[in-house]
Amino acid sequence: MEPILRLRLTQYLRIALTMWLALCAVSAVSSAQTTHQVVLNWTASADAAANPSLTYNVYRLNNACVTPVGTNYVKVNTAAITTATFTDTTVTVGVYCYYVTAVLNGAESVPSNTAQATVLPKAPTAVTVTSVQ
Repeated sequence: MEPILRLRLTQYLRIALTMWLALCAVSAVSSAQTTHQVVLNWTASADAAANPSLTYNVYRLNNACVTPVGTNYVKVNTAAITTATFTDTTVTVGVYCYYVTAVLNGAESVPSNTAQATVLPKAPTAVTVTSVQ
């Protein structure tokens, strides 16, 4: 490759990399979170419309989902859930399995289907180029 062509290609790559890193930095700052979380959504119980006091419980297994639902699931909500969504902010990096139950007048339904979530480590940020040769 000709020296002048190599120099221009290096300059273009340096400019493109600098612009890409700047865009990544802006994106990382705007979406930074301090904790991991899993957001669950489900279809409301068929009994919810006629029973406004119906609530939900969310159960989690700190492992991949297995069938049938076993006994190692732990209830993660501390208060009754009144909507068909829940955000679990007590997770760390790992694999989790969830199910939901409906509760009405102290009676709890059978478990819903299970749903699995994999929480990945957060990506490094503020990557910079210190030298291009």
